[in-house]
Amino acid sequence: MSYGKAHLEERLRRILAEEIQALEDPRLFLPTVEAARLSPDGGLLSVYVEAFRDQEGVLEAPAHAERRLASALGRRVCLRRLPRLEFLPWNPEP
Repeated sequence: MSYGKAHLEERLRRILAEEIQALEDPRLFLPTVEAARLSPDGGLLSVYVEAFRDQEGVLEAPAHAERRLASALGRRVCLRRLPRLEFLPWNPEP
């Protein structure tokens, strides 16, 4: 992975973390965006989310607000095309 891609993934992770925290959804209780991985073609951004409780709810809430989150990415990052967002549970490797 190049420095540019790693830097972009970290920037996208930080922006999404801020925007998810700003969502007013009762399903979100202490969500943490642990990582963001961009596909090689840049068309898909896999966002790994961890929650204090109710893992299913914390994955449903950002998926429901995907357009709002993508819009926030578009406003704050200059990309040729915005990636599609995919929210996955965080499973740290042992």
